[in-house]
Amino acid sequence: MINDAIRICLSENIKGRLKLRNRIYKEVQVRYGVASCLPYCVAEVAWSIVKKHKRWHRKPFAKRLMFKMDAANFSLNYSILSLPFRKGERVLVPLRYGEYQRSFLGDKTLKRGCVTMTESSVVIAFSKEVPIEEPLRRVGYDLNEKSIVGSDGTRHDLSEVARLHTLYGIRRSRFYERHPTDGRLKRKFASSRREKERVNQTLHRVSTLIVEKARANKEAIVLERLKGIRYSHEKGNGEGKARRRRVAQWPFGQLQAFIGYKARWAGVPVEHVSPAYTSKKCNFCGSINRKLKLTDRSWLCPCGAMLDRDLNAAINIARRGKIRCLGEVRPEARGTDEAMKGNETTMAPIPQAEAAKSSLQHLP
Repeated sequence: MINDAIRICLSENIKGRLKLRNRIYKEVQVRYGVASCLPYCVAEVAWSIVKKHKRWHRKPFAKRLMFKMDAANFSLNYSILSLPFRKGERVLVPLRYGEYQRSFLGDKTLKRGCVTMTESSVVIAFSKEVPIEEPLRRVGYDLNEKSIVGSDGTRHDLSEVARLHTLYGIRRSRFYERHPTDGRLKRKFASSRREKERVNQTLHRVSTLIVEKARANKEAIVLERLKGIRYSHEKGNGEGKARRRRVAQWPFGQLQAFIGYKARWAGVPVEHVSPAYTSKKCNFCGSINRKLKLTDRSWLCPCGAMLDRDLNAAINIARRGKIRCLGEVRPEARGTDEAMKGNETTMAPIPQAEAAKSSLQHLP
């Protein structure tokens, strides 16, 4: 059904998901004899594939079986997922899940979103309204290839991510040497699923520690707005191949995304600021060291301050944040109970904060 919708969209040059839905609504119902809600689901998935492949200059085509449905059309009773199929007929799918997934399914305060089903898993989205208190202070984080450093001195090691990318890169290069002309195998092993899972595991662990610390200490998180990094490290800029490969594999956006959605779910405010001259600007006197090299991890400012490159950048990032903090209103009461007295706490909901999607496995 999705591939038929894609062909109709391309042949008739349809612009927009709603126009595609109206075009295929009756045709899908008659051809496949399915329930009236399924053409809506088919149009949404088909249009997302068309948009993605246009951006990547590829021919749109659904290669794997996929199913997506709004929350109003499916029901979940404990471990049984009920989906509409034909008129008066529903499909019951038994599910297997652990305690982590059970915590989402059993929470009555969560609003259930759409369900996405593949051949091996079911993913259900949840959302909730999160009240947020005004933080006591801001903490900036400077993200590097092998670490993320906070303005309060905290440092989280990310060298495992670089090690995994190097390890699997060596394995792929050795495989390509043994099979230099087999394009099919090259495409199959171009990216490793296990590599992605191990990298994501490290990023999830670090992002969880950062968000839990911010929630416990009533902190606001300030991150760098990192854009255009890979464009400045393309082929022809004078850098070596190994350097360009490391930058291309650096998952800075993924880590920031993990921190962002976990912070929204916990009610922690997050802000992104410009990263310009955060490492080269002294946080004491404000002078800029324009001759600072990437290999210089510490430098001496003319004012006499000995600066750690990463910590200095994190402090400058925190100072560029504009989130209002109670510690700035009454600095003498920062970190004490008196900081809360005489100050009204602003309670504002974060609309539709998205949770980590709960993955449920099919029963064998």
